[in-house]
Amino acid sequence: MKRILLSIFLILVLSAAVYSQESMDQRVAIVNLAKSEIISRKQLDQTIRVLNQAGINKSEQEVLEVMVEDVLLRQAAEKEGIQVSEAEILSAIRKEVGAGANVSDEQLRDFVEQRMNVSWTVYADRSRTTLAVQRYIRKVKGNKLANIPSPSDDEIKRFYDENTKQFFMPKRVTLDHVYVDTRGLNSAEQQKAQERINGYSKQIGKSSAEFEKVVELSDDSASKYNHGRFGTLRIDDNNRRKFLGDEFFDTVFNLKKGDISPVVKSNVGYHIVRVEDVDEPQLLALNDKVSDEQNITVKDTIVQYLTARKQDTIFKECVREVTDDLKKKATVKYFL
Repeated sequence: MKRILLSIFLILVLSAAVYSQESMDQRVAIVNLAKSEIISRKQLDQTIRVLNQAGINKSEQEVLEVMVEDVLLRQAAEKEGIQVSEAEILSAIRKEVGAGANVSDEQLRDFVEQRMNVSWTVYADRSRTTLAVQRYIRKVKGNKLANIPSPSDDEIKRFYDENTKQFFMPKRVTLDHVYVDTRGLNSAEQQKAQERINGYSKQIGKSSAEFEKVVELSDDSASKYNHGRFGTLRIDDNNRRKFLGDEFFDTVFNLKKGDISPVVKSNVGYHIVRVEDVDEPQLLALNDKVSDEQNITVKDTIVQYLTARKQDTIFKECVREVTDDLKKKATVKYFL
């Protein structure tokens, strides 16, 4: 869970202050749960400045209270002996910055230092603390977090009714094709490729039976033995439109179910297209699948979203309850 209150996210990620280091600067608070830690005026001012740069405007008292809570949670996790492995830290940072498996650990470190403007050691330590605090909260509040109720049918229906536009499915076409690849060909080779596809088109005409014969000569090795199955296109799929080209998209979306096209040019070659199905724009019902490729319904996606939202809300409640309890156990002195 990424958002677990300002006290264990924004301060850890944004602030360069290290509370455990004593300073000769003016003290604004002393926090003692397991050990005495000073929060200095310099640290407070630095944290306020960084938060302001991030567009977060809080009073001195509010920011200081958050910093105090941060120290309390960190000390509580340390006192409880919560451990976080290096592998868990790497995994968390990868997820946070969106780094895939193809990004090496060294590349990840370089990315963090360049983009976050902080050393890897400091960033990794902050991540370790965040993970340890999260683990501590789950340990202390395990029962509450384990018994979060599933969204009710009324909640699901209300969300669906209030967010109808999110469940509008644009026009889709499901295609088969015979394909001649022209990528990397010189002009003479492209001419031969065009003559080849023209010959296929003449042989097929409008016959689906002939299409089935010719498709085995297609350059698309993934589909040639599966009836030339191209798959489903959505009219709003801008990435595939960019890849295939406007001419291809405009042509196939003007065909009807059962049509066999003349030769169609794309950015990657020539095609003869057979339309297997056309789905006109529609509003998806709760039990409709959100895509042909995934066996997930609209209701499933709503349940996932509402469950995650409830988990986030309950986790924040748990953080507040834990910090309130820690304040009763700790000694905190303020000097503002």
